[in-house]
Amino acid sequence: MTLPNRRSPFIAVMLCLLVLPASRLKAQDTGAAPRADTKLLLKAALVLSPEFCATKTKKGTWGINQETFEIGKAACVELEPALRDAFSNVVSMKEAPAPESDAQVVLTPRFVDIGATQKMGAFSDRELVVLVEWTVRDKAGKTVWIETVQGSAKHHMGNSFTHGKNLKLIVADSVKDMATQSASKMAASQELRKVTAVKSTIEKN
Repeated sequence: MTLPNRRSPFIAVMLCLLVLPASRLKAQDTGAAPRADTKLLLKAALVLSPEFCATKTKKGTWGINQETFEIGKAACVELEPALRDAFSNVVSMKEAPAPESDAQVVLTPRFVDIGATQKMGAFSDRELVVLVEWTVRDKAGKTVWIETVQGSAKHHMGNSFTHGKNLKLIVADSVKDMATQSASKMAASQELRKVTAVKSTIEKN
């Protein structure tokens, strides 16, 4: 899946993020992985479809201003390790599991948009922002949590010799930040805590 090269959706989403309550932004800005004692005692199926993993977007028209951001490839490397900090068990798969599987929640990410600043100087810092919408469903298929998570990173623009390396670094780091923020938000989610509580009640009975 290739994201369209347009600015309006990204700007709209960013404006929505700016008006989120401060408490929600604070959770996103910590940048720290959840502690072991905050893990959700749930078995999670992480759906990383071929289309999601192939997601990329192209920006620019010539020279080092023509860039391809392979965000899907990076996400499919970073997400499962990061989410292990939020759940007792995480298994990635290419499609949603069958109802009879032992997965108690199904995690499905979707890229919303990305935005990259452009700089003229090789040693000028530029920023890449990645936005992913998460949908979490319980074993019955009911949606229990939807959240848009932002990840970002900064690196030098680079010259004609170093630009390619810097491009890979900024993609990898922004996606890694998004993955860490996703794990943190899921671990702190009251909706997902309720799923854990229901599971515990069923097991006791």
